[in-house]
Amino acid sequence: PFADIMGNRKKGRLFMLSARNASGELIPAYQASKQKGKTIGEYYCPACKGRLVLKKGDVMIAHFAHHQQSDCAVFSEGETLPHLMGKQMLLEKFRREGVAVTLECWLPELQQRPDLLLVLENGKKIAVEYQCSPISPADLRARTQGYQRFGYEVWWICGTHYRPGGIKITQSICQFLNHSDALGNWICILDTAANEIAIHHHLKLSSDDRFHFMKIAIPVDDLKVVALESLYAKGCLPGYKDLLLSSAGKIVDRKHMQAKDINLLRYRTDPEHRKFLLAVYLDRKDLYHLPAILFELPCRTLGIRTPAYIWRYYLLKDFSNPETAKLLTKKHLLEWLSTCIRTNRIRTRVAMEANMELLWEPLLQFMMRLVEDGHAAAIGREAWVLLSEPLNRNETDHHSCLS
Repeated sequence: PFADIMGNRKKGRLFMLSARNASGELIPAYQASKQKGKTIGEYYCPACKGRLVLKKGDVMIAHFAHHQQSDCAVFSEGETLPHLMGKQMLLEKFRREGVAVTLECWLPELQQRPDLLLVLENGKKIAVEYQCSPISPADLRARTQGYQRFGYEVWWICGTHYRPGGIKITQSICQFLNHSDALGNWICILDTAANEIAIHHHLKLSSDDRFHFMKIAIPVDDLKVVALESLYAKGCLPGYKDLLLSSAGKIVDRKHMQAKDINLLRYRTDPEHRKFLLAVYLDRKDLYHLPAILFELPCRTLGIRTPAYIWRYYLLKDFSNPETAKLLTKKHLLEWLSTCIRTNRIRTRVAMEANMELLWEPLLQFMMRLVEDGHAAAIGREAWVLLSEPLNRNETDHHSCLS
């Protein structure tokens, strides 16, 4: 889907929406002057200081471009028309709200240029990135941490190429997911064609690895800066609470894998399942009579790639102790997960340091299920005590996966 992203680079023209004039002022391309094919005044790249060409016609959005032989390393990404339009749309939106905003502001201490830089009345600086092109998890993490290290908040707003839709999960989408109690797993999408910002929230995976989600679509001008600030800082949308409750308040029946599907696990030959089946065998367990809670659907989660019945088994195996009822906290569980990742016992879709909450959410859901079934007691919001050993109880004492 990203095949056309680098089209402008192939043509040898590197686009940007603002440049500095001879006086050093940052001038948006749409405000720059051009008459009868000639540029009035000279414009320069904020990064490499090279001279630019003003492109202002009836086909493309107004922009500046380097000369063909430019080797500027900062403004070297070709940009699609939707990306250019999206930045312009957000720029005009923030200006209409009276927010101090700069387009493509060059930050020398970071050697980066966010698409937009906001400075709020309280002095808070926010880098807004409208991401349409592919970006690797390492680059995304490095850019985000770079902003944060110098005191900038960062809002990643994605283009429609990152819209979940009905597509199968991909690393490119997963790396942009945020998590909060109010919205679950969510991603923010700017659709320039529809002139709206869509919040895809409560994202989950179905059995075929496709996204299931709920969506709130808001016209760009209706979603104010204060709402966006709350969204990225707290994971909630003030003013849209009733809409969220109506869409997320549905009660979903608990479902489990069918017995025939559990039986087929015995024939899995991939290393992950072989290791799991060996652990069950060495623990003198019977796959058929493992507790049903291990096989509760969905068995796939957004953050953890390893099937849920495998990591759930390992978690109960490692923390169940017949002699002591030890307090189990969020810190303990995340340390356990980190160890499992490091030893290749559990695979994830995102790095732990990049999106810890996305990895924490399925662990939290499982602990809540243990409480509901009487296997654990909640001590506060993020601490539990295991009251029983689901893996070691007789099949007459609990619901097995065959029940």
